[in-house]
Amino acid sequence: MNSPGYTVVVKVTLKTIADATESSISTVSRVLSGDPAISARTAERVRNTARSLNYPLRERHLSLGSDRILESKTIALVSLGMDRSLLSLPAVSLAINGAEAELSRCGARVMLSHVPDLTNCPQLLREKGLAGIVVAGSSQGTVVGSHRSELLQRLRQLPTVWILGRPEGCWGDAVGSNDFLAGQMAADYLFARGHRRLAYLNPKPDHLVFIRRGAGFVSRAGSLGAEVVMIAKAPAGGWTLPDRPALTTDAVVPLVHDLLAMSPRPTAVFAAADSVAAAAYRALAMLGLQVGTDLSLLSANNDESLTAGLYPHLTTIDIHAEQIGRMAVAQLARRVADPDFPVASELLLQPTFVERDSVANHS
Repeated sequence: MNSPGYTVVVKVTLKTIADATESSISTVSRVLSGDPAISARTAERVRNTARSLNYPLRERHLSLGSDRILESKTIALVSLGMDRSLLSLPAVSLAINGAEAELSRCGARVMLSHVPDLTNCPQLLREKGLAGIVVAGSSQGTVVGSHRSELLQRLRQLPTVWILGRPEGCWGDAVGSNDFLAGQMAADYLFARGHRRLAYLNPKPDHLVFIRRGAGFVSRAGSLGAEVVMIAKAPAGGWTLPDRPALTTDAVVPLVHDLLAMSPRPTAVFAAADSVAAAAYRALAMLGLQVGTDLSLLSANNDESLTAGLYPHLTTIDIHAEQIGRMAVAQLARRVADPDFPVASELLLQPTFVERDSVANHS
């Protein structure tokens, strides 16, 4: 006797897709929501698997591509509250160049605008035809987010994506590096090499990126059982707009003196950025001390053109600045195409370690 026919209905969940693709549930979720931070190969594998399992996809998001959405649209690429010396830092220039290259590849009309003075609203940013902006802004304190100029009011009306982090109090989406994780990675690396007394060197105490890196470094070092001290002090007069990088030895020498006066002295230092590390190299050399021998040092950004002449070669953390710029354009396309997408999205690219010679093993 034949059994009556019946249909077995199997509920397909994110976990089903994750198991089938050997991915995490969070990765599957991010792919299906259109997160551009996921690699194209992983995204394609997850989507194909989801389709084969008849999982209901939001094809509207999956079909979004910056090529089609931004083509022929006018997009402003803006720097806010930043001195040109800051724009010349490799990490900043690479992020901006990455965004510009991606916008051009997508066929967008790119308008470049350098605005060091927030009280000035350039004519091109008054244009009504702007479809959106990709912006790099000073992360020093709240000066950008708290400004109430005509310029800022105008920009707040536009779809906006910040590169290298969103300044405190600002609007729009952001694409940057996971700076908290970078700090944790630095602590893990130094601890694994036997360093138990650590220091964080930061000449810009109100800088949002530096704050996050320091927080990650201190929290991880503490959880590992290491002693860690924060040496954070702005130079006399502080930092004002337009924001400048901490490239001068004068900005770092007082911090190095504070470091060397400690007893017992830290054996390894995490500098807030490669620019700070380069200034620390010079300050230590002036005192007759050698990085990698008298004191271990590492930092973040992987600004190769800035650190190429340092000896020993600097161990650092690569934030993949150019990729951040390109991802910002993809995120802007999502925002332009879907204004109802959840506000204030923040995409963080995972940094990677670049091991060189500036950190010695400590017994």
